[in-house]
Amino acid sequence: MNFITVFNSNQSFQISIVKNLFDREKINYRIPDEFMDSAAGIGGLGINGMHVQVLEEDVMRAKVILKDAGFN
Repeated sequence: MNFITVFNSNQSFQISIVKNLFDREKINYRIPDEFMDSAAGIGGLGINGMHVQVLEEDVMRAKVILKDAGFN
């Protein structure tokens, strides 16, 4: 399974919204940086933030969902 990054942010509330959107639409996702953020606290996100990745076959659908929700 290939996962592709479709969104990244250093704002944890934005990550939570994206997770909620993808859960609602039943899109399989992963956030490889999520545990590092929890362990490091407020400074853990750094410049790159957290990355939301979806399966390769869901990339286009995920991008449409993000665009419709105002995440460009």
